[in-house]
Amino acid sequence: MRYTRPRASAILFASTVGATALLSGAVPAANAAPSPKVQNPGLEKAAGALPQCWAKYSTGSNTGTFRSVKDGQRSAKAVTVSVTAHRGGFKALLQKPGCAIKVNPGKKYDLQLSYKTTSEKTALTVFRQKKNGKWVKWHTFPHLPSSAKYRQSVGRTPAVPAGTKAIRFGQGIYGTGTLTTDNYKIAPAKGSAKCVGSECTKGHWIVQDFGNGGVKAIHSVLLHNGKVLLIAGSGNDPNTFNAGQFTTKVYDPKTNKFTNVPTPYDMFCAGHVQLADGRVLVMSGTEEYAQYDYQGNETAGWKGSKKSYIFNPATNRYQKVNDMVDGHWYPSATVLANGDVYSVGGYSIDRAGAGGDVGGNKVSLVSELFSAQQRRWLPENQVAQTGINWATYPSLHLTTKAAELFYSGASVFSHPVNADGNLRGPGFLDPYTGAWQALPNNGNLRMPLARDQAASVLLPPAQDQRVMVLGGKNFAYPGGQAAIRLTDVIDLKQANPRYVAGPNIPYGAIHYGNGTDAPARRQNGAQGKTYVSTVLLPDGKVLETGGSEGNRADHVHETSILDPVPSVSKMKWKSVAPDPVSRSYHSSAVLLPDGRVLAVGSNPADNSFDTRISIFSPPYLYKGGEAPKITSYQKGLSTGAKTTITSSTAITKASLIRPIAVTHSSDPNQRSINVPVKALGGGKYRLTIDKRKSIVPPGWYMLFVQTKSGKPSEARWVHIS
Repeated sequence: MRYTRPRASAILFASTVGATALLSGAVPAANAAPSPKVQNPGLEKAAGALPQCWAKYSTGSNTGTFRSVKDGQRSAKAVTVSVTAHRGGFKALLQKPGCAIKVNPGKKYDLQLSYKTTSEKTALTVFRQKKNGKWVKWHTFPHLPSSAKYRQSVGRTPAVPAGTKAIRFGQGIYGTGTLTTDNYKIAPAKGSAKCVGSECTKGHWIVQDFGNGGVKAIHSVLLHNGKVLLIAGSGNDPNTFNAGQFTTKVYDPKTNKFTNVPTPYDMFCAGHVQLADGRVLVMSGTEEYAQYDYQGNETAGWKGSKKSYIFNPATNRYQKVNDMVDGHWYPSATVLANGDVYSVGGYSIDRAGAGGDVGGNKVSLVSELFSAQQRRWLPENQVAQTGINWATYPSLHLTTKAAELFYSGASVFSHPVNADGNLRGPGFLDPYTGAWQALPNNGNLRMPLARDQAASVLLPPAQDQRVMVLGGKNFAYPGGQAAIRLTDVIDLKQANPRYVAGPNIPYGAIHYGNGTDAPARRQNGAQGKTYVSTVLLPDGKVLETGGSEGNRADHVHETSILDPVPSVSKMKWKSVAPDPVSRSYHSSAVLLPDGRVLAVGSNPADNSFDTRISIFSPPYLYKGGEAPKITSYQKGLSTGAKTTITSSTAITKASLIRPIAVTHSSDPNQRSINVPVKALGGGKYRLTIDKRKSIVPPGWYMLFVQTKSGKPSEARWVHIS
């Protein structure tokens, strides 16, 4: 039989409020499936309650209905899915199996439909039919925003797996609300995939509401299994403390479910850090709550616990280690180059000789060291004692200066002070000798007394050794003082490092009072925020989110992303979609292995606690083109190692990101390490790990790769020994 080549046709996908894509038909080979086509794409032909060739799809625990409606985008009819109760799974209108779309293995396809919805949790979802005839969920695109008017949902599939006979696709609704869809299209992929919707530049947030089943997430730690350890302890509630009811939960972002963990003591306001083996060392916490008289005056201070435990992600259980020398309520926790953990500051358990009376609280002057080799806290006489009053949660970053620590000037509740009671500003500390070197004039850090509950982050890549301090507030200022929007950057590689002015944090919308129900207005002037969360992203940028202008009140809804270019004067924040939830005191944010960002916690002045979890999909997840996938790699590596990986698509960059362990805006161990990439051909690439242990302390890291356009892969976990 003679094969006649069909004429290629161009298909122009319509553009509305959302994304636009220009696609062209492909010429099939003689033995290929015919040009793909959606049957009854406008849902006009009826066959009972639903359009011909279309069927209901539902999975998981949710309640809702499907109905044909006279509300089409450009024609009479569409289909509305309504979900009234949701605990899991999703609903979607899909092609019937008999009307499935024939596709060619190895090819990519551009999908499109029109939708409008009241839900923030809808996503283009694709199924494929395997060679044995079984249908499986194949690919889910990122969630899209709600819209009162029709907009486009567009996505380019990965290459169709071998053995695939056909596909079906639709817009899934993964929460409560209504979703109306119309005008389904498919075409073979051609040219660059495009995205023009607001999510492509602003990203998109979804919010998970657990009602009474949530957790007061005061401490957040990403585990090397991709789950998140959330510690409440007593949750800032003296009644819970007195009842001995302490809480820890492990949250799985993939299933949106919690696992309860027995909690042996009150870890409220503890310190924590990942050890080299991936377990989590938790230190101190609350031994006693402060006491107050009937007028609200503090009559007895907080006391820190000496207890310390290790959380094991393999068993979801805590294991006891020996006690610390002193209690440290709000301690620092910094991993050193050899895997040891250094901890200072925090309120004592009432140790004789403790200093720095802060509102009736005695600051511990004991320096503590957890030995990675001996797996225990060392006795006081085996640790260099500085006698420094470090106040609470001082930000101490590991540097390449002979493995010294850098105190950035950021702390919580109060600031470190010298023996004369004056401010102890930024400087360098040798944890093994106790030697301290102060930077003159507070290192030129602007408004150093207003860096209480500021964020402090080692900018990527870690090799550049630049620290940024963001926001903060002078809580001790008479009559109160608004939080600041200043950022300052210091280059620790300089012979005489000093801070220089960085880009101001963008203005946000202030919700005065304790939450989003309060009236909102735009910030202006010098208004900034404290309680800021920072997250290092896999594309080499920095995200900041959350915070408040006042003391646990006047919440600022603002999120932005910074490209830390070499010239500080050229750095700029780019505003993206703000978290819908107010994130104030006791809030934090965590980078997930799939490139999304999780935000938790908020404990405003009325001592309520918001247990909702927000999850942000940054703009890079909506970039056109397929995300690279690391298909082979070596899990165990060492500093200085050269290793070969394979990637599904071409890559130009790679990075190692240490999983976050954060509380009170503080995780001095957060770092992103540049990994040089050399193309070897055939989808193979050689990566070279930095040889300096002060750059790559031992432990588990997320390995990300990215395309030339900046689209990152999902992380693979690697262990650096």
